[in-house]
Amino acid sequence: MRIWLPKNREEVKQHVSDPLFKNAYFLMLSSVTSAGSGFFFWLIAARFYSAEAVGLASALIAAMGLISTLSLLGFDISLVRFIPERAEKNELINSCLTISFFVALALTVIFIAGLGLWSPSLRIIKEHTALLLLFIVFTVLAPLGALQSQGVFVGFRTTKYSLYQTVVTFARLGVVPFLVAYGAVGIYAASGVTSVLAVGLGLFLTSRLVSGYKPRPRINRDVIAAVFRFSAGNYIARLFEALPGVVLPLLVVNILGPEKNAYFFIAWATVGLLLVIPGATAKSLLTEGSYSRAELSRNTRRAVKFIALLLGAAIIGIVLLGRYVLWLFGEAYVQNSFEVLAILALGSVPVALNTIYTTIKRVQKELMPVILVSGGTALLTLLGSYLLIQRMGVIGVGIAWVLGNGIVACGVGLVVMKGFRRG
Repeated sequence: MRIWLPKNREEVKQHVSDPLFKNAYFLMLSSVTSAGSGFFFWLIAARFYSAEAVGLASALIAAMGLISTLSLLGFDISLVRFIPERAEKNELINSCLTISFFVALALTVIFIAGLGLWSPSLRIIKEHTALLLLFIVFTVLAPLGALQSQGVFVGFRTTKYSLYQTVVTFARLGVVPFLVAYGAVGIYAASGVTSVLAVGLGLFLTSRLVSGYKPRPRINRDVIAAVFRFSAGNYIARLFEALPGVVLPLLVVNILGPEKNAYFFIAWATVGLLLVIPGATAKSLLTEGSYSRAELSRNTRRAVKFIALLLGAAIIGIVLLGRYVLWLFGEAYVQNSFEVLAILALGSVPVALNTIYTTIKRVQKELMPVILVSGGTALLTLLGSYLLIQRMGVIGVGIAWVLGNGIVACGVGLVVMKGFRRG
């Protein structure tokens, strides 16, 4: 596979102005910016607040994130897929935002009502009226910001706006030191206020993108009927995709203990940055495929080469420099996290292949293969981890993740080859 590299300034300009690559770069930069904002936020919080306050605030933010994810309903991908082809863009955007808002509100109320059952440690939400109101407001707004940055702006090929929304999160760095007197509530308030700012900025930017756009609580039944099946299929697939990230740390902490889980989590989080490369490129490919199905084959080849170049360099960087990165967390992490980090890094290759395949199927509006790939990967990873963790420790979890994605990628390869023979 011959990989094209720009040889002069003119070719570099041509490369970065190409919508496929330009939007991928902005999405990658947005993810890295978000990670950097989060890193410095918790660094500041740990310096000014007690460990108990940091722990409680992180649990509040995690709960908000879970509800936000469940409230997206696959609409983020639907916006990317349908904005290019539907005339009633205002109705599509407002309908998706409205439904996600009310689903988030319902889930938030259910979560708060059942705190004593599934999260007794967060009963502080009920005990403080200010925190209760903040939790409701921030949680119902969080999915709206995600739909804007990962749906609307991607669908319009203006992912620079996604980056603008991410940059807003740095505002919390200046706020959090001044709310120490409020403990965990102060940390949560500083973090959550960025949801309000991001959504407000998103509404303003959307009005610049769509002529005559006004944010209104409206549900167009015809529009929702047109995207419902696509959204539902992607929602199921997204839940499967999220399972390993949720279950594996719980599996490690319960079988191997908190210390081993710390080593695994750092490796897992580091590799998550590598997965931004295929993830961002695939989302840009979905956008371009939605605008022009005729160019899908050509753009897919270009996307694969692009991912191979960046991901290959990133994997080599992890293998050569990973120990130095882990040293920032302490010598113990170098000794206990590097091997699983290297294994997980190699696993990003089959992940990339599966991601490209599911993106093609999303462009073609074929959701069953997407669900099968996501579900199969999750099942094999979790089953393999359970079988290997007691024999091999966290290394076994890394191997199971690579095998789970690798086996599915082999299956995908066979399906693609069979399709070529038929064609």
